[in-house]
Amino acid sequence: MDDKDLFEQLRSGPFSRNGFDENLRRKINENLDNPRRGAKRPSFLRLSVVGASFLLIAVVTVALWGWDGFGAERKGEELALPTEQASSAAASDEADETNKLPHSAVVIGLRKDETDMRSSYRTIVVAPENDRLQQIGSGEGIWMPYGQDFWQIEVVDDPLGKGDQQLVAHLKGVKTSTAEVKGEKDASRLRRTEKLLYAGDRYVSVLQTTNVDTEGRTVGQSDVVVNLLQTLKPTNRAANLDALSMENVSLNEALGSEDPAAQVNRWAVVRENNAWVAKEALKVSGVYGAEEIRRWPTVDVRLEKTKVAKDEPLALDWSEVTRIEPDAVDAFTSQDEDVAVIVSDDRIQLVPYRLPESERNPVTIDLAANESVVMVQWATQEQYVENWKKWFREWFADSSR
Repeated sequence: MDDKDLFEQLRSGPFSRNGFDENLRRKINENLDNPRRGAKRPSFLRLSVVGASFLLIAVVTVALWGWDGFGAERKGEELALPTEQASSAAASDEADETNKLPHSAVVIGLRKDETDMRSSYRTIVVAPENDRLQQIGSGEGIWMPYGQDFWQIEVVDDPLGKGDQQLVAHLKGVKTSTAEVKGEKDASRLRRTEKLLYAGDRYVSVLQTTNVDTEGRTVGQSDVVVNLLQTLKPTNRAANLDALSMENVSLNEALGSEDPAAQVNRWAVVRENNAWVAKEALKVSGVYGAEEIRRWPTVDVRLEKTKVAKDEPLALDWSEVTRIEPDAVDAFTSQDEDVAVIVSDDRIQLVPYRLPESERNPVTIDLAANESVVMVQWATQEQYVENWKKWFREWFADSSR
């Protein structure tokens, strides 16, 4: 093999087996040991060719090794980068999947209107158990979270059977004595009925209708009152028959604002367009009911994320709500956007709507005629969720005995 042939083989591309093969090595050695006799070249030229050959071989070999190493490194990087990204994506997907699972608990307060004036109340508690929503139980009255505790709002009927009802609130459902609830009322001819319109965070909105005043005169007068929950304590109600009305909180006071639009003294909290809204009292004389209040002017302020109603805006488009429940008339969503409470005329569905439809396992609560939602309160942190489950199992078990 002459030099030309050698260079042709060297230029022919990458060698197999990370270099040149044994056949080529043998031919190069033979060529070095037995140079062609025909051409007489100066010794320094022959040495130069031989040196150039070795130099070229060395360069090609190093280049091949470098290319192979670089290729392996690049290949490793290509493998490592998607793997790292996949790991992050897997962790993100896992966290996202965990977040999609139902983890929020909710207490739902319901009011059933038996007549225009008389109502009954119940609370439903739903929470996650083994990654599925479960109804923990139900109990009489409205169980309202207030700070770190719960208060039970209940109806006290007139002991003389005159048909009136008074709302009182007990810390953790622990009832006070009958004497504390009656107070001055036994000696009074007052006939008054109260209907809860809304309960949430720290405030209650109440429709109060007086049929007979303390002097025994027939008056027929309704008023809307917004007040702090603790105003309903039995001792407070007994000490002052007009405490709820006299301690009414104006809208700006409740919001902690000086908004000109909220300069409203008498107002009510009702549900409208998937949000709690403030309704300004349009009628200041005569008797009216909850349905008429809904037709009052809506004050141009938002109650969401305020001291009155800390609810977040609905996290679902209404089109998605009606896709889940075509007969929906209202809906609420958890702050963590994992559970939706979807209300229709005859039932409530609790849906972990971020899961695939086949995995949702919704909880359904049947509604009685004339039954409506007056409270929806959420717990999203695990500690509170677990406490709620424990407490309500105990409270509801005690109340059922």
